[in-house]
Amino acid sequence: MTPLPAPRMDRRRVRTRAALLRAGQALFADRSVDGVSIDDIVAAADVAKGSFYNHFPDKEALAQALADEVRKGVEAFVAEVTDGVADPAERIARSLCGFARLALENPPGVRLQNRLFHGAAIPDLPMNRGVRADIRAGLDAGQFVGVSLEAGVLMAVGLVQIAVARVLNHDTPAEAAALSRDLAFGLLRGLGLDAASARATAAKAAAAIFAGHPSAA
Repeated sequence: MTPLPAPRMDRRRVRTRAALLRAGQALFADRSVDGVSIDDIVAAADVAKGSFYNHFPDKEALAQALADEVRKGVEAFVAEVTDGVADPAERIARSLCGFARLALENPPGVRLQNRLFHGAAIPDLPMNRGVRADIRAGLDAGQFVGVSLEAGVLMAVGLVQIAVARVLNHDTPAEAAALSRDLAFGLLRGLGLDAASARATAAKAAAAIFAGHPSAA
């Protein structure tokens, strides 16, 4: 049976909510939640102010909805760049390089992510579940040594944030690729890999992640 089309009012609500989310994405990428007013949001979305309250009780609720979308996007992104890779060290190196490339290609999205996740360095956050699992796997296998699980997660998350911040500050593709490779090398050394393995794994990860970006060669 062919499904009936959605009622006009439902379609309008969907369009209005989508417009509010797009406006929030653009505004929160440039300013903090406190620095954006509901008037700013509805003006950017081109909807009536009353329509905002049909979807969100306040701007913090809109920010939370966006944060939920960003978290899901981050988890999907990490799954994509590590797909088919079993080695914890390579998975971690690919994730770092992947976020650097994402900052290169989608600065507004990454700025939004940074603004909405001030506590991203908290090891137990759901969005850090993947890196936590990879660090644990490396420790359990004896591949990573000399660090605790918490310290390893903090090192990985911290270096990702450093890479992203640097790339957002006008790095060229070639510079982003080189920086990612070097930071991945340093991270893997910090996790206990020997220099040769860390260098080879970091180089492999950077080459794989930036392979589709001809300017990064």
